[in-house]
Amino acid sequence: MKVVVEFMETGRYKDSVWEPSFHTGKGSLRSVSPAYAAQLIKHSKAILHIKEDGSAAIEY
Repeated sequence: MKVVVEFMETGRYKDSVWEPSFHTGKGSLRSVSPAYAAQLIKHSKAILHIKEDGSAAIEY
């Protein structure tokens, strides 16, 4: 399972050790692991992407 976040800062990010890092820009949407999403949100690097019905965007 992955959750969709919207990045608040342009930069290079890495979700997990076995995946390559990726570059993304401010306002970009990307699916990441729930643990990495929590870390990004805690450090104000991203916000959780919310769908129109008010639920979190999740990918399985």
